Amino acid sequence: MTCVLPVDSDSGSTTPFAPLLFNALYTGLARGLNADIRATQAVGGVPLSLCTSHIVASHGVVTDVLNVPSDTVHAQIEHLLSSDTPDHIVPNAAKIGIVGATPSVRAVAHLLDHEAFTGPSILDVTLSGPSGEDIAEPSTTESLVNIMNRVSLVSVRRRDAELVAGMEIPTLDDAQVAVQRISQQGASAVLLRCGRLPTHFFEREGEPPNFALDLLWYEGEMALFEAPFVETSASISGRSSAYLVDVLHRLHQGAALTDAVQASKRRLADTLNQIRSVDEAQASPRFFAAFESHEGAPVHE
Repeated sequence: MTCVLPVDSDSGSTTPFAPLLFNALYTGLARGLNADIRATQAVGGVPLSLCTSHIVASHGVVTDVLNVPSDTVHAQIEHLLSSDTPDHIVPNAAKIGIVGATPSVRAVAHLLDHEAFTGPSILDVTLSGPSGEDIAEPSTTESLVNIMNRVSLVSVRRRDAELVAGMEIPTLDDAQVAVQRISQQGASAVLLRCGRLPTHFFEREGEPPNFALDLLWYEGEMALFEAPFVETSASISGRSSAYLVDVLHRLHQGAALTDAVQASKRRLADTLNQIRSVDEAQASPRFFAAFESHEGAPVHE
């Protein structure tokens, strides 16, 4: 299977990696936009951040979720695309995470159609947060589905994939059905981050498997990526940001999609294995420092 995404001539390996990062700002946590920024810096890129929402939530407690007005989201996009200052950095990739309200999704669609934007893009469909925060209304979910055909890769966690695909995903067999359903809604490539998922229905009663799975659907073919499950002594925020920003960086360099996902998953697993014993207060700083030190496999020309 050959999974090579088209890369614009302006986004080759000699061009500095400068992704637009759409995400929510979490108060006091290396999650969301904060994590995207740190991950971009860890791979040697220049983060161009756009705040779509302010979220006050952690450790199972949700205090407030406030969406940034869509006009402000649109203004941030126009500013980063249209600045005519001498030191202006031209965006050449995009990672779209928590978008906020439905009108903000339309602003993102405007970006993806903008003549000034070229390069790979990842839509990380995020409908709910780890502390139980509701991030997207039904209308927002529908709007996100409508822009799936505009991005290079759609990434989604299992619990959010259940909402998008309209089905439960208790096993890998179900995940294979779900990823095809999501593709049928317009996505050209779908990465379903399954986590620790049993393969078959009859295996559900036992202990979860000791490995984490990701399922990639692209051009009518399925690719399965497996890595040992690494249990860390502390909760580490920012893992998915590091993973997806690294994938985006490799696509920017011209990597084949399957190669990019495989190398990034290996880099994440190596990082977690290095810091499996870490204090809670040092978890995020240690994680991103270790992630930076694990450059992973080189891009195949």
